[in-house]
Amino acid sequence: MFRHSTRPLGALVGIALTVLFATGCAAGAAPQGQDAAPVPDDQIASLETAAPEKTATEDPLIAEYGEPVRLRLDMTDEESEAAWQPRERCLADRMPKATITGGQDSGVGVATNDDPGAAAEAEAFCMKFAPLPPHELDAQNPDALRFAQKVVDCLHAAGVRYVEITPADEFGQIAFAFGGEQNDSTSISLGMAKVDGCVADVSGGAR
Repeated sequence: MFRHSTRPLGALVGIALTVLFATGCAAGAAPQGQDAAPVPDDQIASLETAAPEKTATEDPLIAEYGEPVRLRLDMTDEESEAAWQPRERCLADRMPKATITGGQDSGVGVATNDDPGAAAEAEAFCMKFAPLPPHELDAQNPDALRFAQKVVDCLHAAGVRYVEITPADEFGQIAFAFGGEQNDSTSISLGMAKVDGCVADVSGGAR
């Protein structure tokens, strides 16, 4: 069986207005011909702007690697690759270095991971930076299975005999598997050739 996946109040500012009046101003205006007593500097009306409230501290890891986005069915290869970069940068920093063995004569060595536990921890940690699945194939979307079934119906109509909907992968995306238990080569090759077109047809887009 061959599995296929279709790989995304600013701070309030308070303004305080404090008006202070000279003592005795409520008693009336100064008599005609007399100058009004000067108002002390510390009683002149003033306009004060309060300091902005502090917002929640931004996650430094999001600032470093980038915020995950939601994939779209109509993304170009370049856009899709860019969407995975936050996770890839995180893995590059946290994945234990592989050991290269062999290759002295041929120049080609084999990379082996000496600490699979640390590698699994890095994968789990960096999952938060992976892009979200396309909404149409997001397992959290209650309409996703209905969408996927329409894609399967389209593939059957196109001649793909063995195709099924698979459970969501580790990124939460529903996918399709071709060939069945028989590993039918025709279903695999035809399914791979037709699946993108069927997804586009069902979604109403063009690929």
